[in-house]
Amino acid sequence: MNVLYAKCVLYSYSSLEAVMDQIDELVEKKALASMSDTSPAYFQCEKIVLFTMQKDLLIETKRTVDKILERLTDYERECLDYKYFKSKPKTEYVSIDTTCRSYFRKQIKLAETFADRLERAGIDDNRFENEFLKIDFFRELLRRVYEYENVCIKNGQSFRKKKTQKVVSIRKVG
Repeated sequence: MNVLYAKCVLYSYSSLEAVMDQIDELVEKKALASMSDTSPAYFQCEKIVLFTMQKDLLIETKRTVDKILERLTDYERECLDYKYFKSKPKTEYVSIDTTCRSYFRKQIKLAETFADRLERAGIDDNRFENEFLKIDFFRELLRRVYEYENVCIKNGQSFRKKKTQKVVSIRKVG
């Protein structure tokens, strides 16, 4: 799997519950607004079903990521948490030396490992492009990750560009 896609999944992980709650609110608003909406009922139902399918995808993604994280060591989970989830204050990451070069190499290796495990779990490039990028949240997140990676590569901060070469044009999808 493309490492940039895997990074999008990692960055989204801590926000998935909030996005699911927003989808629930949208579904409720669409259902309540159906009384005053003059568009055909078929189109209204189709929108509600699409939102529900997006939520199902997010639920599946959260469960998949949880399973992958369970198989990692405590140190690896802490490194991912430090970079992607930020669930704790920075002062609690005492075991991570973010100033040494091995930390950055470890982060690159962790992202590649996570991408491989995501692919084995059924979330591959094709699925990401066809399902995830239909959701505005993931399209915007991919754009931001792609911009950040380009800045890092230009500044010489990236050790490898492996598997980050192929990125679907964000504007073409959806």
